[in-house]
Amino acid sequence: MANWADLPPELLDLILSNLFAGDRHSFSLVCRPWNRVAASSPHRYSPCLIDYHPGTRTWRFHHPHGNFFFHETFPELPKDAEIRCSRHGWLLVSRPDSTLFFFDPSNRRSIELPFRTPPNLTSISFFHPPTSEDCTVLGIHTISYKNVVEIHVLRRGKNGWSSGVEHKTASSFLLSRGAPILHRGLVYFSDLKGNVARFDMSERRLDVSYKCFRWGRVRKGYIGEHYLFKVKGLDELFGAFALGDERKVRVYRLLEESMRWELVKDFGDKVLYLSAFSSFGATARTEATANTIRLPKFYGGSAVFYTLRDGKFQSDDGRYSCEDALCLTRLDFATWVMPAPIIPSNDHITTTTWI
Repeated sequence: MANWADLPPELLDLILSNLFAGDRHSFSLVCRPWNRVAASSPHRYSPCLIDYHPGTRTWRFHHPHGNFFFHETFPELPKDAEIRCSRHGWLLVSRPDSTLFFFDPSNRRSIELPFRTPPNLTSISFFHPPTSEDCTVLGIHTISYKNVVEIHVLRRGKNGWSSGVEHKTASSFLLSRGAPILHRGLVYFSDLKGNVARFDMSERRLDVSYKCFRWGRVRKGYIGEHYLFKVKGLDELFGAFALGDERKVRVYRLLEESMRWELVKDFGDKVLYLSAFSSFGATARTEATANTIRLPKFYGGSAVFYTLRDGKFQSDDGRYSCEDALCLTRLDFATWVMPAPIIPSNDHITTTTWI
């Protein structure tokens, strides 16, 4: 072919689906036809599942809608980096020396947090983009034998973490791995039994609701995975739980007045992306992906999704279809990230401090 600008849009979209972040931006600069494809492609800003391999210091990216992987190396990240939370295109990452920093893998930007974390934090999350004046980091530590939940808050522009406040609970509250989520100005998080806590960061008040499941068989059963999430376009809070050894997934809506979970059997045209450090829902790009759940699970080299329609786990390559997850590999430290908009290279900020 004499002119690269004459490549068919279908082929260009296929090429674009195999690129990430800065490479997608470079793709859009080739010529006007390529730019038009990049601007209209559903792959321009679509979630990726990130998994870090400390031995090789490489990050594996999995694109869920094409079932392909690619690897990226970020020399600026330490070998022992650990993702703690992912939101707004940024990762909140910790080091073994108790320091934290934000990292934007799309633009290779990092923002250092100037204060070390308090000891023994079970969970560290953040709300609002780190470039926003409203950005807040929240650390939680649960002390089960004392029935205590200890919460620390770090606000942008402040001189350090707020002194940790110990909140006495009526019963043991063991924090789950699901990332806390901000909803209607309050921070919500759950324990291993699916009970829900609400924290008011302004008044520093914690309210814990027990027996949030109406059915005793759920309350007494084993919940192996916990995810709290919101769906774009819906002003509600949801929870997804993998029950029993089979990890059958059930999705619930939180009724905020009674603080009870209500079963949701159908999500219509939505697709859910669930992981320990980031969970969210969005409108599906195709009918085939609607009413499904994307989890950090794999069968062989193929990603696996869960269909709410028939209650089965299915692999993208079609080799696996089963009602349980016993044969699947679970990536507990992988996280979903929605790539941030690309910044022109002359505007890149490599490293700065969060002040």
